[in-house]
Amino acid sequence: MRSERERYLDAILAGRRQDAVEAALGALERGMDVRDVYVDVLQEALYEVGRLWQAGRISVATEHLATAITQLVVARLYEKLPRSETMRGRVVLTGVEGELHQVGGNMIADALEADGWDVRFLGTDVPGADVLDAIAAHRADLFGISCTLRQNVPKVSALVDAVRSRFGESRPRILVGGGAFRASGGGSLDVGADAWAPDMREAIVVARSLEADGGR
Repeated sequence: MRSERERYLDAILAGRRQDAVEAALGALERGMDVRDVYVDVLQEALYEVGRLWQAGRISVATEHLATAITQLVVARLYEKLPRSETMRGRVVLTGVEGELHQVGGNMIADALEADGWDVRFLGTDVPGADVLDAIAAHRADLFGISCTLRQNVPKVSALVDAVRSRFGESRPRILVGGGAFRASGGGSLDVGADAWAPDMREAIVVARSLEADGGR
């Protein structure tokens, strides 16, 4: 019997939107928590898509198709996330300039919002100056950066430095994640962040710990 992830992966590689939606929703009907579907089905399937692309086994078009379908599925699952009654802090999430993948950041935004955070998800490939303005406008307590490409890690470091320079002691706590950090086992200290998270579930735990820690 194929796993939930395998069924979902087959659907997105074949471009079968409805089958992908049904695979994800079917996993919920069979008892999976929606957050586990995000991580263990959608995220793991996209990791495999990335590996297939890097190995030259699928085209860029297929990779983009799989990503687009997953964005649709994420939107369907968003409404089913369990909501916390606890009101937490304010968050701004973004990808650095040059990043084209935002599904992971979108998942984190959904999860944090469901956990009680007031979230502003800027998408990806956002100019640094605009990111800083968004942090100021939202009075963010937490700032998250998603980076999937290792060559963009220096841009993450530059953005972290810019946040520290502009906001000083009143800056938000800084959380990083994405494929670039996961591949190296973290490395948040290398870019000056306060913490890193490998996936959506861990991002919730780390965000809460940063909120509780409070100090900068």
